[in-house]
Amino acid sequence: MSSSDRIIFIGAGGLGLTAAFNLARKNPDLKIIVFSRETTVAYSQCGMPFVLDGKIPGFDNLILYNPEVFKDLGLDVRTGTGIASIDTDRKSVTTDKGEEVHYDKLVIGTGTVPFVPPIPGTGLRGVHRLINLDDGRSILKSISSSKNAVIIGGGPIGLETAPAFLDRGINLTIIERMPQLLPSSLDPDMAVLLEEYLISKGARVMTGKGVSSINGAERVESVTVDGETIPADMVLLSAGVRPNVELARKAGFEIGPAGGIVVDPYFRVKMNNLILDDVFAAGDCAEVISAITNKPMLCAVGSVANRQASYLTDQLLGKGAPYGPVICPTVCVVGDLHIGSVGLNSRACESMGIKPISFKATGNTRARYYPGGKKINIKLISDGERIVGGQVIGEEGVHGRINTLSLGIKKGITPIELADMETCYAPPVSPMIDPMTYAAEMLALRCARKK
Repeated sequence: MSSSDRIIFIGAGGLGLTAAFNLARKNPDLKIIVFSRETTVAYSQCGMPFVLDGKIPGFDNLILYNPEVFKDLGLDVRTGTGIASIDTDRKSVTTDKGEEVHYDKLVIGTGTVPFVPPIPGTGLRGVHRLINLDDGRSILKSISSSKNAVIIGGGPIGLETAPAFLDRGINLTIIERMPQLLPSSLDPDMAVLLEEYLISKGARVMTGKGVSSINGAERVESVTVDGETIPADMVLLSAGVRPNVELARKAGFEIGPAGGIVVDPYFRVKMNNLILDDVFAAGDCAEVISAITNKPMLCAVGSVANRQASYLTDQLLGKGAPYGPVICPTVCVVGDLHIGSVGLNSRACESMGIKPISFKATGNTRARYYPGGKKINIKLISDGERIVGGQVIGEEGVHGRINTLSLGIKKGITPIELADMETCYAPPVSPMIDPMTYAAEMLALRCARKK
């Protein structure tokens, strides 16, 4: 790639801005332009629920870099500017202000868009989404005068925001149309632990029921669910996200079976069954390959986008290695409870034609006699040969075990191999026999009996 090349990034999220930073550091002579619809970039979206519940002092604390940093790196970051169209013949993009800008290489990192349920009333005042800093500030302002709140959707962002309502004594109802919370991550027997925790903190949890309408004249006054009217002076829509692929679709790039942009292992997009050498896509808007099923999937996780940015940077510099399949480990924090998952849950196994064999164990995070220990719940899932999924819930020790499972699953670890893994021991931080070791031993027995 010539030092005079112009590289355009569409989107300044965890993928786009990280890759742009990397490129500018490795080749300062490149002309790099980053377009973002948002007026503020380089901030942590994942931190917003924790500002709302007071764990982080303010939204300004989430801003990681100011515009001076962009200038020092030589980046041309154009905020408040969206891209209306892409012309691959002219090798140009046209902004929503009508300006045409030519590129040598183009990177699409448009991320996700929130799913808005097709129900009446979503446009009323007092109905919020939590997508950007302005949303967060608006919610924080509304919370101060709220008495009755409703969260529509049982996904991570909405649930992580729940303590912001509960800790202020606001009457909170959480509504999820699926039969359980976190349906894409947890099995029902693990999700019930989260539901019980939220109920113990004062929330009302309604699962298996959909919202039929959000009611009010100009401002929200109530929500109707299964014939019941629930008072609400504010509503948070948290019904999940979808890959933001409309711009790519309009340009003629291939969209895959999981709903994201199709890319090869070097993040190059496809158009008319051909790989384009000068257009790339990555992050939440692009499909990845599952390390378990070897099929396309979506993985809207910040750590995955950040890792992809490193691979993409090398690819743009002409020395890239192929990006491999992913496991997509996740963890969310709801009040004091940590909920982690990796790989497939039982429902995902069945949809892929895998007959899941599982075992759930409960143990302690420290030696039983050492003060401060917490209960931890671990569920392991196997296809009969290898471990294909894991779920861990507790107040400490969750993310480390998920990271261990992430490595093990990606390497094709079997239940007996996990049971044989050596673990460290000290009473203040771990029991003599790790609960995951016990779960793996029992899962190995179940798999052997199935054979």
